[in-house]
Amino acid sequence: MSPWVSILAGTAAPTRHPAISTTISEEDIGAACVPEVYPRLQPIGEAGVLVEYEPQISLKVHRKVRQLASALEQQPLPGMIEVVPAYRSLMVSFHPEQISLAEIQAAIEERLEHLNEFSLPDSRLFRIPTVYGGRHGPDLEHIAQTTGQTCAEVIELFSSQRYPVYFLGFLCCLPYMGGVPLRLQLPRLTTPRTFLPAGSVGMANAQAVVLPIDQPSGFHFLGQTFVGLYDPHQFPPTPIRPGDFVECPAVSEEEALGWKGRFVGECLGHGASHS
Repeated sequence: MSPWVSILAGTAAPTRHPAISTTISEEDIGAACVPEVYPRLQPIGEAGVLVEYEPQISLKVHRKVRQLASALEQQPLPGMIEVVPAYRSLMVSFHPEQISLAEIQAAIEERLEHLNEFSLPDSRLFRIPTVYGGRHGPDLEHIAQTTGQTCAEVIELFSSQRYPVYFLGFLCCLPYMGGVPLRLQLPRLTTPRTFLPAGSVGMANAQAVVLPIDQPSGFHFLGQTFVGLYDPHQFPPTPIRPGDFVECPAVSEEEALGWKGRFVGECLGHGASHS
């Protein structure tokens, strides 16, 4: 899956050339202050529609994305291929030879009016045992020094959080999660690492990730799990889905290594209280 996260430009007030007029009318002010209306649909190429919600990363906005995704998955539209949710948008791809752009946009708008008729899947909690620091967390000391905390305090704060899963991407079911405490937030590295092993647990700004495969990354990594998150031989290749929650409780290296060869489905705990 690919994350389809779009950035919205603000609405600029109209400008007037001084030689023409220096007067700003009430109509001008009203036009400049008209708020954006969401959800907003826009075509993406000839075989896609992007449904955008308010430009913010929040559980409230993401719930709207999930509601629409759930409605489209429960009752797929004619010609629809796939729905791809992101932080605050949803991509709908379709076969243009089976349904026109105008027809699928109208069908999406009709579905938006009846979202309350479709239920959301329950949020679930995955508790993924993680060993922090040392060779498993190459950035732990840097995070501690930069944020003015001890390594133990960083581990305690990070491992005690419950991280909401917003979407999966950009490769192999990588869960993009939010909720990193403000005290731990750091910008991405200016020069990404070319290799991080699967299971690496990291963060950048408010985002947290657990890498499903070996890959490069510009995040800061403070721990590692040996639980498998991705299996290309099963469908879906991971049980984690948007709307779920992830915790990364701190365990010893011995306990973490004891999970090697086991799959993340075994980390499924009780249902999360959020939806």
